Amino acid sequence: MRRKKMAIGIAVVVLLVVCGVFYACCHGHAPASVPEVAKRPKGRVLIVCYSQSNTKSTLTMGKWIQQMTGGDLMEIEPVTPYPDGYAATVKQAYGEIKEKYKPALKPLDKTANDYDIIFLGTPVWFGTFAPPIRTFLAENNLAGKTVVPFCTHGGGGASSTFTDLAAELPDSTLLEGLPLRGPNVVQRKMGKGLEALSYPEDVRNWLLKLDLGWE
Repeated sequence: MRRKKMAIGIAVVVLLVVCGVFYACCHGHAPASVPEVAKRPKGRVLIVCYSQSNTKSTLTMGKWIQQMTGGDLMEIEPVTPYPDGYAATVKQAYGEIKEKYKPALKPLDKTANDYDIIFLGTPVWFGTFAPPIRTFLAENNLAGKTVVPFCTHGGGGASSTFTDLAAELPDSTLLEGLPLRGPNVVQRKMGKGLEALSYPEDVRNWLLKLDLGWE
């Protein structure tokens, strides 16, 4: 009987280990290591992003940029969050984009005017930037600043995201943006984030190509 109980106990431990491995595989990869960048941009850097999905892919990209540039990171959030359900979010977002609606944002802990270089990140919704970004642009004067856009998408690319942002910022210097492939709806439900599909090395290579007065 004692041997039988021991065998059962070992079997349970093995089962738990197998389940743990299965869970890890189905819920994204381990965090990707962020490559170092020896140089730093000349000027004060702020990374601003809106990140809506449960996997926070755009925020992850913003964190990679922060680690490589040494800048400050600020996530913007609407006062009223978007619905949890995908269909409801899509319906609301489509109406807001069509009407150029500006949702109210929670108070920000940093002021864009204190920085020289603004990295501006958004998920791609209906081929353009998310409405909270429109609010941020309306409430912050980025004239004369260097603005570097970045975005995450579910497979459709940046579409008109960067050109639409350029139209909103005629008095800023816009540099080349970077779109990264993030998870689609099914992958997000599985818990997969940006790390499962894109890599920090892509961000590093893009940054070093930009004219940021590296020093």
